Amino acid sequence: MGDYSYLPQQSEEHFGAHNRNDLEFIELNYLPFCLICFPVEKQSSRQFQDFWNWFLNEHSAETYTAYTIYYFDQAYFEDNFEEKNTSINQLLYSTTFKQQPPDFEYLNHQIHIWIAAYQLAENPFETEEKSYQTAPIFDIFSNESEHSTQTVTPEPMAQDSMQANILAALQGIQTALGQRNNTPLSLFRSDAQDPIEWLNNFERTATANQYDNKYKFQIVGGYLQGSFAIWFSQETDANVHQKIIRWMLANAEENNTSFTTQFENKFRTPILISKWHMELERRTQDPGEIVTEYAKAIRKLIKHVDSRKNWTEEQKIYSFTKGLRTDLSYALWSLLALKNNPTMDMAIKLAQ
Repeated sequence: MGDYSYLPQQSEEHFGAHNRNDLEFIELNYLPFCLICFPVEKQSSRQFQDFWNWFLNEHSAETYTAYTIYYFDQAYFEDNFEEKNTSINQLLYSTTFKQQPPDFEYLNHQIHIWIAAYQLAENPFETEEKSYQTAPIFDIFSNESEHSTQTVTPEPMAQDSMQANILAALQGIQTALGQRNNTPLSLFRSDAQDPIEWLNNFERTATANQYDNKYKFQIVGGYLQGSFAIWFSQETDANVHQKIIRWMLANAEENNTSFTTQFENKFRTPILISKWHMELERRTQDPGEIVTEYAKAIRKLIKHVDSRKNWTEEQKIYSFTKGLRTDLSYALWSLLALKNNPTMDMAIKLAQ
């Protein structure tokens, strides 16, 4: 079985909490695909049933929850593209698959297209005006269901007109979803990863794919896994005070609602920084290790520690030379003493 956002450890801890009846842990660490947390107790809409039959057969989906139904209905009846996109992402987080699921962005696009085609194909040949109510949107976060319904009056539509409208709608969606994942984006899934390094890589790849900030924010949740995906889901929830609503701040007042700021503040922890400091201090040139490889390792550790690039060249040179073989280090310091304004790049070149 596969899913998009959660590592085996999170699943084990979550279901272990159910066995212990640890309600406090469960509330803080809920899993959208957990049928214990989100049991399917209400009749789902015809639209959802048709969607699930397609999803099951075409994309090897395995299980869904009340969370899935709720966000499908939100997506189905939402006109705003960004809100619809967010609901589809939440739907995907709550679904499990028989095998490793397809690319997140690809499947998101497929659901957009399925919804548009299905909506335009519903009752295409009705010749009488007939009001009907859509399926209820269930409030899965309350004990009682609150049914939100919409009344729709289909208009007569000729077959060729209907097909033209479907084609136009699909073309519009393809334009809205025009950005493609030509260069794959990396996942953030481990406490050992450097959040700044991951963000920089994400930005470079997004630039290569011609993504703007709005689109980056729409898709980033699909590239966070485990506890990081849970955090993102919670911080973008409508009920959260100062929820995250944008990719990057435009001014200081937007700090609390910016993904990049809050992501760094949350996951670039003092413990992680101290760990990198210790690794840098203890790093020495291994027997047989060439200077180029040693220098590469030192550069990476300095980048972890000094993400804001505040270190002086003297600090960088010290971090590089202190771990060199003793004979090489002494010789290098003698050469650097003859240079004006030595740099780390200069030190590395002289050591090779």
